[in-house]
Amino acid sequence: MTSVLVVDDDRALVGMVAALLGEDGYDIVTAYDGETALRRHADENPDLVVLDRNLPKLSGDEVCRRIRASSSTPILMLTGEKGADERARLLDLGADDYLEKPFHTKELRARIRALLRRTAQQAARMQSATLVGGLRVDPRTHAASVDGTTLDLTPTEFRLLAALAARPGEVLDRRALLRAGWPEERDPDPEWLKAHLARLRSKLDLAGAPALANVRGVGYRLG
Repeated sequence: MTSVLVVDDDRALVGMVAALLGEDGYDIVTAYDGETALRRHADENPDLVVLDRNLPKLSGDEVCRRIRASSSTPILMLTGEKGADERARLLDLGADDYLEKPFHTKELRARIRALLRRTAQQAARMQSATLVGGLRVDPRTHAASVDGTTLDLTPTEFRLLAALAARPGEVLDRRALLRAGWPEERDPDPEWLKAHLARLRSKLDLAGAPALANVRGVGYRLG
């Protein structure tokens, strides 16, 4: 069953959202403050988080930052503020989507469905073999090859390559690559990324694979 963590200090709102999503077949986990939200996320590993900005003990912004530092769980932020600056700030925090209060329950349901659908599509894409030029990456067998010649990659190098190959030509920022390379680490050191990508780039270059490019100040791109 798909699980949703609902976090807000307004108990009536949490109850309403929990009842609504429960009717849709979701398994609901609740929290009323930021510290509890982080514990519930760590313990329950929900499929999606509905997170209010204004929380006691630890703000919703900080909860979002900490979840995003260690997890790719989709986060739908609830905010009482309006405007492009607020929307941009929430997305920069690591939120996947946002909803302004007061919101319509139909829109809440639709945004949750859209986020879960997007996550499922990304997961399916990551589990299927990817071809980028002569490079073939197969997450099912943890194997990568260039024109039929197998690449000798460490597990971390393979995870980084699989993430890049799943979105060829697109720039992945460092935060996304850190999550891909070290999914079990809460706070991976950015210097690890630099060293592993340097070795990965060298192996790809020697094999004649599509180029791994550093887009200065943004991230990395394959192909």
